[in-house]
Amino acid sequence: MQPTLFHIWRTGPFAGPVLPFFLLLGFGFASPVVLAQKSKNPRVTDSILGVEIGTSLERARALLDRLSTREKDDTREEEARKEAEQEREGGRKEAWTLKSTEYASVALQTDRERRVVWITGFLRPGKEIPFARLGNLSSATAVTNTRAVWTVTTPSGGYRVIAKGQNRRAHVISILSLASPPIE
Repeated sequence: MQPTLFHIWRTGPFAGPVLPFFLLLGFGFASPVVLAQKSKNPRVTDSILGVEIGTSLERARALLDRLSTREKDDTREEEARKEAEQEREGGRKEAWTLKSTEYASVALQTDRERRVVWITGFLRPGKEIPFARLGNLSSATAVTNTRAVWTVTTPSGGYRVIAKGQNRRAHVISILSLASPPIE
């Protein structure tokens, strides 16, 4: 009679709780691999220079001002006037001309809570990014030679990434919130 697994567990070298321990250990090592395969969402870029949907205006300014070519003090009074006018309208738009990055400029808009609802980056000539580097093209909702679009769902509502350019290389990248109502 061939010994069964149960018989070996009870009488063999793996007697007692040792066999269940090794079985659990084996499943413990295998399960992250299985879980990773099941929960693997295609990765799509979610930020431009560290600014993503939902980032506070203050945080976005901190990230982008240090990369900007504009002077901090010479336009603050004019900016304060424009800010008060735009905030009465429900949001705020800002733009930066950048130095020392692959982006020549970045523009964004915030909602009433001063959270980013969209951001667009304009890449320097020669620094275009292949669409495939922004996200898995097989998960894109639309792909042509000049445009790729991804719609990503998240617990907070999701976002859309739109890449535009030539020869499947992005010259303009926009990330738009799908959770926030449009700002007028």
